[in-house]
Amino acid sequence: MKIVAIMGSPRRGGNSDIMLDAFLSPRDSLHSLEWIVPSRLNLGFCRGCRFCEAMGRCILRDDMDEVGEKLLEADKVVLSSPVFFYGFPASLKALVDRAQVFWSRKYKMGEKFKPKEGFLLAVGATSGGKLFEGIVLTTRYFFDAWGCEYRGGLFFRGFDQKGAIGECQECLEEIKEAGRSFLSSKNS
Repeated sequence: MKIVAIMGSPRRGGNSDIMLDAFLSPRDSLHSLEWIVPSRLNLGFCRGCRFCEAMGRCILRDDMDEVGEKLLEADKVVLSSPVFFYGFPASLKALVDRAQVFWSRKYKMGEKFKPKEGFLLAVGATSGGKLFEGIVLTTRYFFDAWGCEYRGGLFFRGFDQKGAIGECQECLEEIKEAGRSFLSSKNS
């Protein structure tokens, strides 16, 4: 099984990374793992030029070429991110927007993609009731563009300090259990 882990935070070793590590800890040797770290990639911003609708590929040539291959080949995808102003960090949002090419291939050109499943882990500092609504919707449509079925998520409020979620054993156990369940389930 091919797993792709997307590390959405521009800050290494923080809450998002801790959650992702806990989620992936139940995986076994049968699972190959690919990492995508948008903040470390050369990703241009979507220009909205619609070149992908006509040509089935993006006009920009950058690291999204390799990222796209990883996403399309995956069986399972887990995305872990902090919430910045009720949305994704800029580098992750750039990757999401560049998935427009897959949307074009799927919905304009009728291409079928290998089915896969995705899961979202998110953490935010505030306690706002709508804190995660924006990123859940964005994740659902990002996943859909390349044939990835959204299978749910875990969301944690009130963690502002770097690594603070690592002190919450109840949180880590919940994350590990969700990872165990997600990684052991078969694609529908």
